[in-house]
Parts: sequence; C-alpha cells; structure tokens
Amino acid sequence: MSAGFMIWMIVINTVFWLVCCLGTAHMVRFLPKSWYEKNDWFFAERPFERKLYKKIRLDRWKDKLPEGGGLWDFQKRELSEELTPAYADRFVLETKYGEIGHLGMAILGFACIWINPDEYALVFLICALVNVVVQIPFCLIQRYNRPRLIRLRSRLARKSRA
Repeated sequence: MSAGFMIWMIVINTVFWLVCCLGTAHMVRFLPKSWYEKNDWFFAERPFERKLYKKIRLDRWKDKLPEGGGLWDFQKRELSEELTPAYADRFVLETKYGEIGHLGMAILGFACIWINPDEYALVFLICALVNVVVQIPFCLIQRYNRPRLIRLRSRLARKSRA
C-alpha cells in the first residue's frame, strides 16, 4: 500500500467521521419540534433505567465527559441562573436532540465500512463498533438528565402559577 493511498484513506475517514458526528448533531435540529413531542414514548424513562444508572454510577462520571451543546448555543454543563419553565422546556428538548444525535452517530458510523476498500472491512467494522460503545454513555446521560429536568419544569411551573 502506497503512502499516497494511506494519506488519502486518512483524509477520507477524517472527513467521514467529522461529517458523521457534527453533521448528525446538526441535522437532528431540522426535525420539527413536534416530532420530538409526538415521540415522548421513545424518550420516556423506562422502569429499569434508574437501577442501571445507580449500578454504573452514572452520576459520578457523567460530568467528566465532553459536552458539545455550546456549538449550538445551549450549554448543558450546568443550569442557567435564570430558571424558568421555558428554559427547562428548552433543556429537555436539547436532551432529546442529544440522544437522537448520538444514536444517529452510532448507526451512521457503520457507513465507514462502505467508504473503505473491502479488504479493510473488518478494521472498519471494529471502528464502527467502538463508535457505538463511545456513543452509549452520551445517550445514557441524556436519558438520566431528562426526567430530572421534567421534574424541575413541573416545580417551576407550579412556582410561577403561585
């Protein structure tokens, strides 16, 4: 394999992963907000999830992972000082964007197998599987935070009515 070919593969794969990850994170924002509202069944917390989060101690490591909401003008690292029901609604929507984005990245990552020569299919299958493993914690963080934000939104709504 020539050095030129290797450089070309590195460039193609770098562009692929950038487009796959950043493109997916951007594209989820083009789905109508009503789509996210109509599919609340998908975003709802399942009965086993709290036990899972406790078992994997998600609350201890979730804040150590990078957070990219700032790229889309919404920082999710911590709550804003101005807590309103509208802010909580936006935060909940952002968790839905994040979850769908990371799921999309996990699935679309398998396309790396088809953009590379067939003799490297196993290598890129492994890359795609590693990508799935990398995306899972980010999905879990969105699912962990969302019920808490929904409860916060309820408390803020009650407080604003009082």
